[in-house]
Amino acid sequence: MERLDPMNVLAAARQIEVFGIEFYRRFSECVREENGAALLRGLERDEVHHKEFIEKEMRRLVPSIDLAIAEPGLSLEGIVPDRVFQFSSDRCLSLEDEVKALEVGIQVEISSVAMYREAALRVDEPGVKALLEKLTHVEEGHRKQLEDNMYLLKNEGAWYGYSPILEG
Repeated sequence: MERLDPMNVLAAARQIEVFGIEFYRRFSECVREENGAALLRGLERDEVHHKEFIEKEMRRLVPSIDLAIAEPGLSLEGIVPDRVFQFSSDRCLSLEDEVKALEVGIQVEISSVAMYREAALRVDEPGVKALLEKLTHVEEGHRKQLEDNMYLLKNEGAWYGYSPILEG
């Protein structure tokens, strides 16, 4: 099994988290229900923290790194927020559009988990491996939250949302 360069993996992970931040921010601004918006804002905050962890690890490995030019060695299938959000510009999405956006979010989480899991197996640097394993676990939790909300949206037409105590 070919070993991966830890910095290329971290740059790709950072790119994934930047996508997640933008995805959840835009999505939270478009949903009909506050419960859904709160869930998405919480996921956005999680992605911000993940990005910070990744950048800290990148700086640990290469203290002088310019994060703006760090090149990813892996990709997330070319998914970009501008292509995902081709909805009308008004705040509220239809239930059908919310379901479509959730489907994209679920697929992005599945792809993230697969990339993080695969990279963790193929990188030798212990700190990077541990971070990727942690991110794998957390992103699996995100996928589950999105799937649970998808189920409710499809069956009851409502979001269960996010625990208000965590919303801050």
